[in-house]
Amino acid sequence: MSGNGGPMLVTEERHDDEAEIDDLARKIKETNKAKLARAAALPPNPMAGGGPVAMARPGQPAIQQFFNGAASTNGTAAAGKAADAPQLDKPVDEESKKGKFGWVDIEKVFLPLIFRYTTEKYTSVRMVERKLLHRYLQVLPLEVNSCTCIRSYYITDAESKLLNEINLKHTDCTFGKEAFTSKDLVVKLRDTREFHKFLDLCHKKLVLKKSNASDRCGFFRINGESVVPYTVKEGVKYVPLFYFEGETDHLKLKSESVEGWDLAYLKFCCKVQGIRNELCANETCKVVALDEIKGHFPAGTTFEDYWPAKGSIEPVPSSRHGVSAGNWTQKPAGQPAAKPSQSAVQMQPNGLQSLNQLSALNAAYRHPQQLTAAQLQQLSLQGLQAPQMTGQQLQQLIRAGLVGQQQPGQVRQQQPGAYRQQHAVDMAALQRQQQGQAPAAANKAFPGKLTQIKEFPMEKSNQPAYKLQKALIDQKIVPCINVRPYVFHDLMMSLPDFVKHFFPDLPLEKSREMLQEILKVVLYKGNTGHQEILRQEGKCELYDPVPLVLVKDIMTYMPQ
Repeated sequence: MSGNGGPMLVTEERHDDEAEIDDLARKIKETNKAKLARAAALPPNPMAGGGPVAMARPGQPAIQQFFNGAASTNGTAAAGKAADAPQLDKPVDEESKKGKFGWVDIEKVFLPLIFRYTTEKYTSVRMVERKLLHRYLQVLPLEVNSCTCIRSYYITDAESKLLNEINLKHTDCTFGKEAFTSKDLVVKLRDTREFHKFLDLCHKKLVLKKSNASDRCGFFRINGESVVPYTVKEGVKYVPLFYFEGETDHLKLKSESVEGWDLAYLKFCCKVQGIRNELCANETCKVVALDEIKGHFPAGTTFEDYWPAKGSIEPVPSSRHGVSAGNWTQKPAGQPAAKPSQSAVQMQPNGLQSLNQLSALNAAYRHPQQLTAAQLQQLSLQGLQAPQMTGQQLQQLIRAGLVGQQQPGQVRQQQPGAYRQQHAVDMAALQRQQQGQAPAAANKAFPGKLTQIKEFPMEKSNQPAYKLQKALIDQKIVPCINVRPYVFHDLMMSLPDFVKHFFPDLPLEKSREMLQEILKVVLYKGNTGHQEILRQEGKCELYDPVPLVLVKDIMTYMPQ
């Protein structure tokens, strides 16, 4: 009954949905069991378990250890394994195709580095030689290089393009004016660092004649008589086992092996001492700790650190050349696939007459050979002092219409002395031209026709509208100026620079004649903005205004 004496109303719950509730509870239970099973299969969290934690940098745990199967709980082992195993599932030059590169500082020398397999760092052999190793390689004997075994690798097209861009745009050709191609080599950054340390020590001991007990290698002189080389591995000094043949049977029980850079330093000492190569020619060498050796000598035996005043290998004169080109590396087997040379300016040939005739004339001035009297006369009438040419070069001139076909019965004759004398005069004049020795101001007018470039409208900008920049053209680095303001991919070069870089043995006037009258190449006169920059850069000393030729025209006519 209710509180007021009336009947109490009782609400009856429905029981027809109990089966649905039980089914839902069972599904939740099964889902939780599955989650627990998956969690049990995962590796333990090193952060929660208190085990060793691999750090990406101080205070920041490496993220890989939290992924299933991505790394071992042993941080050191995982880091070493990841460093040695590149991500082979990705293209070797994927990062270079994106234009990604970095810089490394080795003893205050900054070198570009490129990335392979996403993270592996490599340096260019040529760049390393030119900026970091040159002073060592030119004075150290070649035997020093044979102590190491550094693998090098040919670069890809994408990597050569990136290295050329770095050299041109970021270092102003600090690493040379020769273009990087697929024949160039790279080595791993860690090998570059180690090889620099190795050469620095060799230089200090052989050239500077400096040595101390903290060096990574050296000699011990035992009782002031016997001299034994040693290398330092993990802070412990080791000597070769083959030095103690009488005690070998006992010492083998406590011997160890050295390899890699530890062995390289030991090989260096062996070469200084003149030890036979076969004794330490392998990739590993059995060694014994110095402290172990000392226990087999009588009490009172002295062991002093020592370096010989004169060894079996000595420095070479610093004027030596040709010691680089990657000779200190173990190059890949075979040669890179031959591919057409790529230039900074890509142009398609249009089937027009090429510059082969200029090349033939240029070669003729450089390598004279005999011509027939009639052909000599024809060349002389055209002002060409090029009497000695190969048959192929002569045929190119014949096809160009510069000389006539040799008739049967014609006899070749030796070039008269007057021609040789005139040829020498022409070469001297060309040398003066290319050294920038300007003639009098009255003679600076260009003798040929120039097409005027208009004055382009320009917007106000803090950047210069025109600038002289180095461009890679047919594997040569040439100073060029942009045609239009603020547009730096459409370029032109001065005629003297064109001749200097592509046909250095050909007189400038003869090059102009071939370009304008034979090939019908248009030569331009720069506008006021062009001429201002060209005068500032010293390009108007021979001609003022200096004639300009479009780079795309050069690439169109260049031999393919």
